[in-house]
Amino acid sequence: MGLFDAVTNAFSGSGTSEIWKNISETSQVERIIEASNGRPQLIYKHSHRCSVCFVSKGNLESAAEDILDHADMNFINVVNNRDASDYIASELGVRHESPQVILLNNGEVIWQASHGDIKADTILEKLT
Repeated sequence: MGLFDAVTNAFSGSGTSEIWKNISETSQVERIIEASNGRPQLIYKHSHRCSVCFVSKGNLESAAEDILDHADMNFINVVNNRDASDYIASELGVRHESPQVILLNNGEVIWQASHGDIKADTILEKLT
């Protein structure tokens, strides 16, 4: 990927890194909830219009190797995929925010945080 592509992807808010499984449809959310019965799932809600989101995403990506030892990492751009984002809030009973991390295990929300409370150390504590 060239520099132009990297910059374009950064500002489009896509989860371009191979660590992320991108969410764009409600059916994918259903599969993530189901998958949490076998392995914890992390959902990261991101807005490409929010500078705090880029900081949070970078922090998660820097700890991705450790997080992936315990959970799958799922990414949703809340601006581009509003229906799926609203579905997450409704289905999981979690107020919509961005940036936001939601941890699922056995079909249930075990922890969620937004903005400055999104910390890799805390996520790893919740997963281990």
